[in-house]
Amino acid sequence: MDYIQEPQKTDKITPHETTGNSPKKLVLVGNLDEDLQKNQPARKENSISKKRLVNKLNHLHFKNKSVQVQFKKSPDNLTINIGALPQPCFGRYVVCLWENPEKWKSISRSYHFNQFELISDEQVISVPATLRAVSDKGICLVLPDRALQHTCRKTTRYSCMPLTVKLIQSGVIFSGTLKDFSTSSFRVMLNDRNETPVNWINTSYPINAVLMSGETPVYSGECRILRHTEKARTQDIILAPSKKPIQRFSPRVHRSKRLILKPSPDIRFYHPVTGTMVNLKVLDVSGSGLAVEDDEENSVLLPGLVLPALTVNFSNSFSFVCRAQVLYRRTFLNKDEKPLAKCGIAFLDVNPNDHIKLLSMLHNAENQNVYLCNTVDTEKLWEFFFETGFIYPKKYAFLHGCSEQIKKTYNTLYSTQSSISRHFTWQKKGEILAHLAMLRFYEKSWLIHHLAAKTSKHIGAGIEILNQISDFTLNSHRLASSNMDYLLCYFRPEMRFPNHFFGGIARDVQNPKACSIDSFAYILFRANRGEATLPTPWTLCKPEYSDLTALNNFYSQVSGGLMLNVLDMLPDDEMIERKSLASQYQEHGLTRERRVYALKRNNCLKAVIMVNISDIALNLSDLTNCISLFIVEKEGLEPDILHKALSVTAKHYLRPKFPVLVYPADYVLDHGISYNRIYQLWALSMEYSDECLKYYSSLF
Repeated sequence: MDYIQEPQKTDKITPHETTGNSPKKLVLVGNLDEDLQKNQPARKENSISKKRLVNKLNHLHFKNKSVQVQFKKSPDNLTINIGALPQPCFGRYVVCLWENPEKWKSISRSYHFNQFELISDEQVISVPATLRAVSDKGICLVLPDRALQHTCRKTTRYSCMPLTVKLIQSGVIFSGTLKDFSTSSFRVMLNDRNETPVNWINTSYPINAVLMSGETPVYSGECRILRHTEKARTQDIILAPSKKPIQRFSPRVHRSKRLILKPSPDIRFYHPVTGTMVNLKVLDVSGSGLAVEDDEENSVLLPGLVLPALTVNFSNSFSFVCRAQVLYRRTFLNKDEKPLAKCGIAFLDVNPNDHIKLLSMLHNAENQNVYLCNTVDTEKLWEFFFETGFIYPKKYAFLHGCSEQIKKTYNTLYSTQSSISRHFTWQKKGEILAHLAMLRFYEKSWLIHHLAAKTSKHIGAGIEILNQISDFTLNSHRLASSNMDYLLCYFRPEMRFPNHFFGGIARDVQNPKACSIDSFAYILFRANRGEATLPTPWTLCKPEYSDLTALNNFYSQVSGGLMLNVLDMLPDDEMIERKSLASQYQEHGLTRERRVYALKRNNCLKAVIMVNISDIALNLSDLTNCISLFIVEKEGLEPDILHKALSVTAKHYLRPKFPVLVYPADYVLDHGISYNRIYQLWALSMEYSDECLKYYSSLF
């Protein structure tokens, strides 16, 4: 270690307190402890010329920083350092003014000038100058031809911000202040008013340290106690942080693809502990994080360090700011046998639009035909929808009366960046050969739709699009701003590919809490608006917490899947009043509203009705602009009552017909109700994405 024992106070000399400009202004240094001397790394030395020394002195003057002028006492060789500010230097002499003239006056005549030092975080330059003159204002020195530059640390120790430190050991918390920092060890001064006795610290056991910038943690990790020093009124503890990789997220087999880009990007950030600007080169990058090269001796990163505002810069053509955390640090030797460190950094949160730009760049770098959220020629998109049969005759019969409104909606979705929609296209020479789109339609759920491909032109285009959405969700779902806890998709079971892909995942995983499928009966409903009233004792009202609890209990018995999770229908006092998602749609000139009703007889819940209101054909099957009907208790619930209840809610729709999805589907079968088709709702929890991707990898 590289700590020196604090000096004992004398009658003549009072140690100067630390300030931001100078680490130590007046320090009396005694002999080092034997065990500290034993552990000191070898001192690395080299000399520098007078010309370089003069430039460094002028740089210090420019920054208003001080040097340490050292005086030595004979015959016991005790030394005193006094801070002094160098004045502009022109090569032969240097004049330094005392930072605190009173400290100079307190020195006895038994001390004589020895040398002066330029101390920085990286190095110490010792200058064996000759005394020319000294006074109460300052000192004039004759510069030598060469000075000695050296460091005695394996890693650089940095002055640091005044951070609060919480030390936790065996359930007991100690408070302190960070005094200096390196990636190999740091020093904490414990508060003398700790409610917990400091002697409760067991120096032979690890201790957890949390460094706090205000109320925000910037580092948390397990440390080994190297030394615990008790002084008159304070106690210091020297800690060596563990460099073991941290597990920020649950481990998984399928990982984000890391790409080596040329030219490689770089990162910059203000270090949360030292406050200095740091620039590092990126080795590889993915949508979920990156790896950088850090110098082993002048190291600044260690596992657990949180970077609140990390800027990633791609040759000044694109940059973004994100919140990130260092996960691991691995040492290696470069071709010149110089020790370097590779540090892995995970993105904790990124602005959605910035993240899309990053992913778009990475996807296109991996496959030049794949585009993520690019500006799409909507005329070619409509041609693609009709040519692939995605818009088939019956679907067009339902949509054709609103063609202009639909075109306007899709121009909005495909010409602007937004936080509510994503689209993927496989294009060759401008022709769209495969397409997939997503909508954030519920608070934490994204709806996958518009999956289609021209198989005759490029057989693998559809599969490659699925690869891209797999990578996209893998890279995005852990970012808080993505709001991607779940994925959902509606498909008809007779459709071979969706049933093979989405249905196959659910059948392979065999865990309804990871991936589930529920069947709905789809009815194109025509309301009888003239009879939009319910007879007594039936009521249609805002559901209470107990009503949603009853729905949840019913669904748990019937299915036990994820449907209520993805549709944001779990019991929650504030669920009905959520407006943040609606506001985001409104910002883009789109509509997304929801109304939830409880259908009751004599205050007994029979069904829950969810009314989704959005722009026509936001989803081309209009499943985002329809009613979802959940039958909780079918006894005593006749179809004519349901028809009247649905007619009451029809006030939210302008068109005479609109879709109604009925769950469970066997209600319409039992009562002989005519329906158009069966839709299956596929839901996936992103916590189980590994299991999904495992099956997906086996398909192709």
